[in-house]
Amino acid sequence: MKRENGNVMNAYIRFIIKRPLITLGVFTAITLFFASGTLKLQFDTTVEAFLPKQDSEYQFYNQVKEIYGDTDTYIILAIAHDNLWSPGAFTEMDHLLSDIEEYQHYDETRERGRLDRLNNFSLKETITYEELCDGFKNDPGFTRFLSRAMGQIHKPDEIVNKRAFRRLNKLAVAARDLKKLEMIDRIISPFTSKDIIGENDALETVSLIKKDVRGNRILPRSTEDFQAFQKMLQRNPAFERSLYSRDPATGQISDLGFVIRFRPVGHYDAIAREILNISDSYKNLKIIPQGQPLIYIWTNNYVQRDLFNLLSLAMLVSIIVCTMNFGSIRSTSLPLVCLGMASCWVLGLMGHLGFKITTIGMSIPPLMIVVGSSYSIHILNQYYTDFDMISRKGKIEGLYESMGHIGHTVFLAGLTTLVSFLTLANHQLSAMREWGIFSAAGVLFAIFISVSVIPASLALMPHRKGFLKLKKEKSSKKETADIIISWMTKAAVHHPKKVLAVVAVLLCLSLLEISKIKIETEFLQNFKETDPIRTSEKIIGEKFGGRWGFNILIDSGTPGGVKSSRFLNAVADFRTWLESDANKDLNVGRTDGFTDFIETMHMAMNNDAPAFFAIPESNADIRDYLEIFTDDDDNSDGRPDSFESYVDAKFQTCNVLTRIYQKEDYLVGTFELKRIFKKISDHLGKTLPPPYTFRITGHPAMVIKTAGYIADGQIQSLWQSWVVVGLAILILVRSFIAGFLALIPLSVAFIINFGIMGLFGIRLDVATSVIAAITIGIGDDNTIHFINTYIYQRKKNLNATIDQIITATLASSGKAIIFTSLALMAGFSIFMFSSFRPVILFGFLMAVAITATNVGALLVLPAIIKVAGLDFKKAEGL
Repeated sequence: MKRENGNVMNAYIRFIIKRPLITLGVFTAITLFFASGTLKLQFDTTVEAFLPKQDSEYQFYNQVKEIYGDTDTYIILAIAHDNLWSPGAFTEMDHLLSDIEEYQHYDETRERGRLDRLNNFSLKETITYEELCDGFKNDPGFTRFLSRAMGQIHKPDEIVNKRAFRRLNKLAVAARDLKKLEMIDRIISPFTSKDIIGENDALETVSLIKKDVRGNRILPRSTEDFQAFQKMLQRNPAFERSLYSRDPATGQISDLGFVIRFRPVGHYDAIAREILNISDSYKNLKIIPQGQPLIYIWTNNYVQRDLFNLLSLAMLVSIIVCTMNFGSIRSTSLPLVCLGMASCWVLGLMGHLGFKITTIGMSIPPLMIVVGSSYSIHILNQYYTDFDMISRKGKIEGLYESMGHIGHTVFLAGLTTLVSFLTLANHQLSAMREWGIFSAAGVLFAIFISVSVIPASLALMPHRKGFLKLKKEKSSKKETADIIISWMTKAAVHHPKKVLAVVAVLLCLSLLEISKIKIETEFLQNFKETDPIRTSEKIIGEKFGGRWGFNILIDSGTPGGVKSSRFLNAVADFRTWLESDANKDLNVGRTDGFTDFIETMHMAMNNDAPAFFAIPESNADIRDYLEIFTDDDDNSDGRPDSFESYVDAKFQTCNVLTRIYQKEDYLVGTFELKRIFKKISDHLGKTLPPPYTFRITGHPAMVIKTAGYIADGQIQSLWQSWVVVGLAILILVRSFIAGFLALIPLSVAFIINFGIMGLFGIRLDVATSVIAAITIGIGDDNTIHFINTYIYQRKKNLNATIDQIITATLASSGKAIIFTSLALMAGFSIFMFSSFRPVILFGFLMAVAITATNVGALLVLPAIIKVAGLDFKKAEGL
């Protein structure tokens, strides 16, 4: 089989060298095709890409959303003002709310009229921005939209030209289309909320801010109005840290809260961006926005910026390494062309197939540059090594012999890297599967392009001897690489047992540290601690209890069981336990539940006495309250709309919405969430009386689930990569010993790497979880290069000693291995310039891993061969 593969490879190499123009033309055409796919690329930075969609817990999570709405997905705005209780501040907040409400209730007639009038204005020869806004003076909402839109495309003091009108119309149509989706479910704010009052033996809801006959809110104007409004806000204890928050120093209301909840319709990027754009336009209001949809937006922005920066840095590093290694224009430009083509191909493939770039997928293009550069270096290094032979035999025949030899080595090295990445193709998480598949495709592209474009280009370029003289002049001096190779040769040949003893000690220490590794999948941990995203999350937590949360479903066991005083008291006691200072380690900021309504009703029916903000003792009272309570039920499911997030239609199960934020010094990540859930589960298991049961779900629960899948995927990928690489070398080299030996330096590398993670508290996350597969996939290149050269040297010198073969092998392959490793280390180091903490750590750890595999190939592997006395006389090599 190997001979057949060799014949195919040799025939292909001969074809491209004899027909270089055809080869380069075909590859240029393919690149243009894939380049068109890059225009279709989209980004998906939501957690959905990492959730285990096939998992029963995830499916239950979606069922809960169908019953109670998507209580996880919301944006929260903490709004302050220098003079909060003033007509000016309230007018600004009313306008802000009105702008957002347009995306909650779509008005077809209004939107059609706006677009028609805008088109009519565009027909005028000249019109200023002021004249345009004046034309919509009776539509203040659209005037504010024009102001936001013009801020993006035009200077307000200039004439609005045709080009600006086209962009303006495009933005208006996009806004209209977004409004049609009606993605906003509810807006909870002091301006939209209702309270429950009891009058004449009836319970009804009353708006905190009423509306006039035209639907406009009647805002407070006088001092007395504002005092009355504050009194209404503070009447209901459930409103604190929901609709408003207090200044801890003065105890006065300092911020009002707007919570925008969304319908469970999929991606929220467009609507979240629009809300952020609207809130940013109100400069007089001090608005702190937070929430999962906004985190996805900020992540998306960072991913796009990182993709451009990391690609540019990876290219720059490749240029520097190739220039330092070879020192010629062709040796710099050819790898650059190949790497650019490989990145274009893999991104274009993703675009054409409709796959989106995730936070982990962002690493694929720069990774391809890093990996692909090693193939280019190996090929060019072989060309310059064989320069004299090519000169003697003629360019065509010489190139054929030289490129045929290195082509096999690059093919095998790339093949093992490819299959190592493919071990992630059956990962439980879709984002990891896609990463494995497209990384493998990128490696295949990099191999194919490198072994094709470089030989074809060299066949067209002049074969000058001047460069060879320069190389010989350089090689006559003792370079750093030569010193390193000389030192490693002496250590491996003369002190192999000491080398292996040091490695054994490092392995033992690393194994002890590995047990300390924790898994992290909480999205906010991606950002640096000083990032405004992290700091604003802390502020929102302190003011309003948290930017995210989870659902605790408590089942009464029977339809209508929620209307029991015993059940509701159990839920109320549990909520008190969650929020108590004694359980500060739970990091619960606030809870919301059905008990709030019953307690408010009981207080309302008892002259608003605060002492009656409690669950009634009588079941009859609870049933009576619910019977006399009147509120809207738009979907006619038997629940008032205000109840829908907190109780099911059968009144059997209560949903306790639990917000969390960082109360303690430690971050609330996956490990802490798991501990929090366990403590809550243990408490409910002990205190919840039968037949009541509970179940916890929500976004944080999915984060924990994802962590489990990452751990399982890490183990699965590790052993699969290990086995596949060993088998690939065994089959292609026809030596069991060689296959086994190749795995030793790789295993040493990733064990030490994981030991470093444990030692420094670096957590296993979506970025660092692929390190093992990459270490094995890329690190084996150097190992294969060494083993293949060792077998080649043995066949050339059958009577030589093992010491002589090791020395010859390191002299022949050592410099290429060192330069390749330097290129990889420098390439992976560019990830440390990322905006994301896990990607930064990924870059650091991969640089360490490449260093370890380099030392493994040049020092550990020859030391093992020396101690074991292996000669590989029966191995075939490539």
